Amino acid sequence: MLIKFSDKPDASFYFNHPTEMLSQKALDRREKYNIEIDFLDVPVSSDYVEIIKDLEIEVIGVSKWFNGIFVKLQESQKESIEQLDFVEEIISFVNHPDAAEITPLPNKLAPQPQTLDYSSTQNQINQINLQALFDEGFTGEGISIAVFDNGFEGVENNIGFSYMFENNKLKETYNFITQSQDVFSEGNHGTRVLSTIAGYIENEFTGTAIDADFYLFVTENNQHELPDEEIHWVLAAEKADSLGVDIINTSLGYFEFDDPRYNYHYQDMDGQTTYISRASQIAFEKGILSVASAGNAGNTDWHYITAPADAEGTFSIGAVNMSNEAAGFSSYGPTSDNRIKPDIAALGVSAAVILNGEISHANGTSFSSPIIAGAMACLLQAFPETDLTYLKQKVKNSAHLFPFSNNQMGFGVPDFGEVYNQLLTTEKFSFKEDLKIWPNPIEDFLFYDTALKVKKIKIVSFEGKILRNYSTETPLNLADLPAGNYFINFQFDNGRKANRKIIKK
Repeated sequence: MLIKFSDKPDASFYFNHPTEMLSQKALDRREKYNIEIDFLDVPVSSDYVEIIKDLEIEVIGVSKWFNGIFVKLQESQKESIEQLDFVEEIISFVNHPDAAEITPLPNKLAPQPQTLDYSSTQNQINQINLQALFDEGFTGEGISIAVFDNGFEGVENNIGFSYMFENNKLKETYNFITQSQDVFSEGNHGTRVLSTIAGYIENEFTGTAIDADFYLFVTENNQHELPDEEIHWVLAAEKADSLGVDIINTSLGYFEFDDPRYNYHYQDMDGQTTYISRASQIAFEKGILSVASAGNAGNTDWHYITAPADAEGTFSIGAVNMSNEAAGFSSYGPTSDNRIKPDIAALGVSAAVILNGEISHANGTSFSSPIIAGAMACLLQAFPETDLTYLKQKVKNSAHLFPFSNNQMGFGVPDFGEVYNQLLTTEKFSFKEDLKIWPNPIEDFLFYDTALKVKKIKIVSFEGKILRNYSTETPLNLADLPAGNYFINFQFDNGRKANRKIIKK
């Protein structure tokens, strides 16, 4: 359950001292994309957390994005918590309380590697024409990638990752299951996923962004499949954001759990229901490119995409073979609100991976996703100031089915060489210059100008309270707003948001 708090009483302090809540790298990323720090960036009140912990409640984690504390809570404990004046509400994880008895789920991760051989990564690199960026010297240098998975067993002494260690490319590790730095002791799904980006064996294997910086986080529990794994993902995303990470790869997906009371229905795949998808959207709005597997349920009764692939901001990746044909296991879109998902596709049938120092092959959208995550790192290195929405659209436009799409491949297999050449010759969209507001400070009326279509406008206090909702007409009449400092939040039809600080006289 989520115990959601009503406010963040220390918000003003953090807004005046932003480096107390975000790294300089995170602040630089916000400045690059003209993203204002806001209520979501402010840590949860430590006093509130301690009061809850003193009630001897089992805590899963504390989330600033959801302003609350995720807990395992008994019904008998609810009443005393609801009476606390800083508690806004208690939200249950249970979606279907009358579900059948618990049935353990087999094979929750991608299929195991196939027969070992020593093939190179030439197929998965050439299929998306990433060699064109390699030839220009773009291999992810200066771009940071966080990989969330079930563990990275053997990476620390695996020859396939020597290049990463020798060049000081591993920046941080954290295991959200054990609450330790150890990510290398169990779980090899993450090892194989990481290899498609960071792996390097001279003349034999090259990942798609070997010169990127890496952050390895364990969020998946190998012992069960329950909603706490989603919460670990949320906490990892918040940590990645605060560290200034550029890209998150998620080769995981959720729709069915060991306890069926928590299972999702297709209508929940709307990008706004599950905690992991909502957090993935927030990450994108904070300037992080969130890349995720579409899911491996294409040939099951479920067969749909899984969370967080349904989030609008998530770059969702399906799987194909070398003939650009959809893999049978690759999950189907669209989202339940009828958006095209997955966005694009890459090699997920017999993709080259590294395990135990050997090159092997594996199937799954678990591998098509990191292949694309690495390719996007190379593109970000080449065009570091380009708006992420625009960059993603350019990649989709280059795909082999565009302007058409289908429910397993989205727009198809992209051509990164084509994207690179187009971005060299076309004017790059700059979100920084696309929204103007005046005057500021304000007496009565606020004017704004933007080329984007505005969907909603809100005035928000520094404590995160929504104070006013306005129509999209300009000017906005703020005459009745008390004097003080506020945020004005614009939401656009394309899913982007923009916050600006305003002063009301």
